[in-house]
Amino acid sequence: MSRLVSVQLGLLRETSPGERRVALTPDDVRRLSARLFIRFEPGCGREAGFADDDYIAAGAEPADLHDLLSFSDMLASVRRPADKTAFKANAIVIYLSPRGETKTAAVGTGNVFHLDLARIAGLRDAGVMDVWSRQAAMVGQAATLEAARELGATPGMLAIDGNFVRPIAMAAIGTGPAGLQALATARRLGAVTHGFGFETDSRRKIERLGAKYLAVSGDTPPSTPRSGDIAIIQANLAHHLKKMRFIITAVVTASGEAPVLLDEKALSELASGTVIVDLAADWGGNCALTKPGYTTEFRGVRIIGSTNLASREPAKASAVFSEGISRFIEHLLGDDGHPDAYRNDPFVRAARGQVLEERGLVS
Repeated sequence: MSRLVSVQLGLLRETSPGERRVALTPDDVRRLSARLFIRFEPGCGREAGFADDDYIAAGAEPADLHDLLSFSDMLASVRRPADKTAFKANAIVIYLSPRGETKTAAVGTGNVFHLDLARIAGLRDAGVMDVWSRQAAMVGQAATLEAARELGATPGMLAIDGNFVRPIAMAAIGTGPAGLQALATARRLGAVTHGFGFETDSRRKIERLGAKYLAVSGDTPPSTPRSGDIAIIQANLAHHLKKMRFIITAVVTASGEAPVLLDEKALSELASGTVIVDLAADWGGNCALTKPGYTTEFRGVRIIGSTNLASREPAKASAVFSEGISRFIEHLLGDDGHPDAYRNDPFVRAARGQVLEERGLVS
């Protein structure tokens, strides 16, 4: 690595419980090393299958946390690191907020610039930089596989009832990347799929994947739900969901709230043995009894409130994450090789919180 490179990038080790991903893989570190002096916190990639020697071979150098925070012009992590006074003044911290906190200030304590990649989700031409959407799709797939394991489903998503063998019926509530990927995965596994969403084109998205749209009156975009509409939706969804063996919920409003779509009454009407994976658990959950990070059982219904499904396949998830964040870093550097958090660019402006479009986000 050339010592003429003056901009320093620090790669942090994740500290959130259960987080096994790493923000940059050795392959992307090798590519970025031509433009950046990269140091990494030892053990940062161990849970994802990347040894410290892999990063050293890619051109990075190990450093303790104090040095990384004190001298790095840029820092990369999967989740937002805890605010620390040891950050270098005007450092740029790039991460993916698990909550899609799009209204968090871009400049924090000590003039630290927080660039949250969740803020660029859905922007036109973002491509692989739309890390949030790509990770959410992986979460949707993992949710379906988790539900299948909980059900003990036979190959082909078949349920055996006495002398009868029939396909399992499932539903995905929410038509973001997670919900749609859950539908696609379940259909590939042989389930009979159903879906519902609040967006104006939800029906088209659901039927394009070969799923049946659950017609619910009182549909309202999730950015502006009204209590009366939610009550109607709750009642009608409960009627449809009685027939499902597993349900994926993934609805969060643009303001960062998860409306309760399955209250205790609706849950009590589900068949015993039904499995729900609530991907809105981080925001409180779409089910009244969801507990983030735990599995709850209510009258034979299991409600999985997992908040870290993306880490089930940490190597694959890290590779996808790394591709996106490394492209964003290259974009941020520009032609002169120096990062500018105030660049008048749609992706940089969005990441720092200047562009606040109304979107329903689930990570």
